[in-house]
Amino acid sequence: MGLLWQTYEDREQLLKELVNQETITNSPGELIFPKLVEQKLLKLDYFQQHKEHITVAKTEDNKELVTALYKGPTATKTVVLISHFDTVGIDDFTTYKDAACNPDQLTQLFTENRGNLSDAAVEDLQSGDYLFGRGIMDMKAGLMLQLSLIEKASTEQWDVNLLLVTVPDEEVNSSGMRKAVEVIEQYQQDFNLDIALHLNSEPTFQQESGDPSHSVYSGSIGKIMPGVLCYGIETHVGNPLNGLSSNYMNSYITQAIEYNRQFKEQYEGEFTPVPVAIVNKDIKETYDVQTPFRTFALYNMFLFNKTPQALYRQFLDVVIKAVERCESDWLNILEQENLQFDSKINVLTYEQLKQYAVEQYGEDYIEHLIDEVLKNTPELHLQSVNIADELMKICRDITPAVVTFFAPPYYPAVNSSQEPIVNDIIKTVTEINNKQFKRATHRINYFNGISDSSYLNLNASVEKMEVYANNTPSFNHTYHIPFDTIKNISAPVILCGPRGNDAHKVSERLNKTSAFTELPIVLESIIKQYFCK
Repeated sequence: MGLLWQTYEDREQLLKELVNQETITNSPGELIFPKLVEQKLLKLDYFQQHKEHITVAKTEDNKELVTALYKGPTATKTVVLISHFDTVGIDDFTTYKDAACNPDQLTQLFTENRGNLSDAAVEDLQSGDYLFGRGIMDMKAGLMLQLSLIEKASTEQWDVNLLLVTVPDEEVNSSGMRKAVEVIEQYQQDFNLDIALHLNSEPTFQQESGDPSHSVYSGSIGKIMPGVLCYGIETHVGNPLNGLSSNYMNSYITQAIEYNRQFKEQYEGEFTPVPVAIVNKDIKETYDVQTPFRTFALYNMFLFNKTPQALYRQFLDVVIKAVERCESDWLNILEQENLQFDSKINVLTYEQLKQYAVEQYGEDYIEHLIDEVLKNTPELHLQSVNIADELMKICRDITPAVVTFFAPPYYPAVNSSQEPIVNDIIKTVTEINNKQFKRATHRINYFNGISDSSYLNLNASVEKMEVYANNTPSFNHTYHIPFDTIKNISAPVILCGPRGNDAHKVSERLNKTSAFTELPIVLESIIKQYFCK
């Protein structure tokens, strides 16, 4: 059989076929896409002869990921090729939803009506240099490149091992990658693989419109979501000072956390974004004239070097000071109204709350209560909230109180900037881009789009993850990060993919020259120069 995906035109056709299959996270399309990948792999002579090198594995939420190993003739050195195939939704395409995953049809519609596009997107559309469509940049182009790479390696019998790993659910909870690390470890053991690099082909996010440069990332930003549950004292709205509104309590905390520059980290001129509340609401399902007495907030925070332990300590300190201000202001109000308030607002961690609940009711009862909450709460991020809420309901003697906790997902920060092999690879990429394509290259330490590379190199000790495990109510129940396994498969990471613009927007688009001409050469050069015998 001739080569399938080694020309510009063949790579473009393959990508369109991958994009045509809608794979929105948690949609039916996401569930059936692995079969398409498997079918593509089985068109290659190598995998027709080595079907056992392809694995389809189930995630904790019954999705599937695909792994495929090309085994070099004598190689042990292995490069793991990482991609995800799920995408964000298409509601933003409005009347163009039916064409969102059809690049040719979408281009025609945009040509006829440019109302949904920015001036920069219109310019790219008119140039003919870009393909538009949901998932075309983020990140089915990366999967296309890796399929093309593994075809060439297997056909030419490169003496290196390439392990292709493509997963679902990256856009939400990364159940695919958290399962994939276990599958990678199994390959590692079964085939005696020496994992030398994890190569993720996430796209280059162009720094500004019209920027022709290419970026290579030697790490991926961390993301963590601490939260609070404020448990106040309910009362009738006609007698508001007889209670304590949980919304009032929460307002002090959110004001202290959001946009707080104390949480920013810096690394070689790069900065983490400031925190924001990603959810902030009271727990009232219906309207009535009872004041809210249970309110929660979840805060999105980014990490470079901080461990969960260090972040949580900082978060707690800010929460405690915010609650002290709340309590002081509240007491001043009551004093002016000649009223007394005998209770103090307690601040405690989820670990402390659970320990108190176990002391009061016994471990069996509390574990049963937690299991019931998990059964009735499908959303991972809400499981933390609802478990804390149920424990507070049976521990009202310690209210008013603020409980702090973590909610999934957690993406550990990963940084391979000090790895000699990564620095050498980036130098090579820079030289190729400059000499062959007259293109500048930016070296960036942290990919800020959040990626599954977070689960491929444990930069902190497993012990430093205990604070996260102990304060995430669903951890090791419905949510699991296999830290020990990650440690076993840890290797330098690099993110090198095609150029594009506007991921997660209607105008998401991919530069065709980058995807179909330049990156194939760049990726082949990385593998051949540093890992082939």
